[in-house]
Amino acid sequence: MSDNALLRTWNLAQITEGCAEATSRYLHRLASDARFCFELMRRAFGERLDEALASFYQTYLPLLTSRARRHRLFDASSGDAEYFARVALANFYRVCSGEAFLAKFNALPGALAYLYSCLHSVIVQDVRDNPPEAELDDERAATGEYAQAADVSASDLWAHIRAVLADADDEQLAWQRFVLEMKPAEIVRASPGRWASEREVSVALQRIRRHLRADATLRDLMGEANTFSA
Repeated sequence: MSDNALLRTWNLAQITEGCAEATSRYLHRLASDARFCFELMRRAFGERLDEALASFYQTYLPLLTSRARRHRLFDASSGDAEYFARVALANFYRVCSGEAFLAKFNALPGALAYLYSCLHSVIVQDVRDNPPEAELDDERAATGEYAQAADVSASDLWAHIRAVLADADDEQLAWQRFVLEMKPAEIVRASPGRWASEREVSVALQRIRRHLRADATLRDLMGEANTFSA
């Protein structure tokens, strides 16, 4: 009986433990046995066993999340690292489960390379769908300069922005950034416990800008049709 055939006789707990140990050794740049992790993948994706899939996720989701954070386009994206990892795993399962997995892969390196390519594609697509946006015309949308150009008072303009945003947290963030002109780092310091990082603030601001740009009344108030364009 070959080593691979022998591994198929082991129970899931043994395979999971072997994969966890091999992964730890690999991360510490020590010699490791990749067959355990491939057998776990074969059961998870090739045989579509729910328990094996859960064990694989438990082992590899943190690794994929860390890899997403190190991606060269991560800082330009609007997503969360763990979100990217989960979508990559879901895409891999959709394309490479059942007979497709068994036909494509016979060892761990090829399977992981394809999984990593799924992660890369998810991040690249996010950046394409949510390109870094200009600073809302120098982020003066809530200031008197726009109000003067549109012949509308700053208070009226801000009142409409509040109505568009609706959410109290978004309103506070917009006030801090657009009116008080606070930088993301200053916003993090001013709201301890609310924001985990400057990047989280920036992602929220991108979402707010897109929301404001979509409002036709605001564009009319500004008198500039492209002010809030994507």
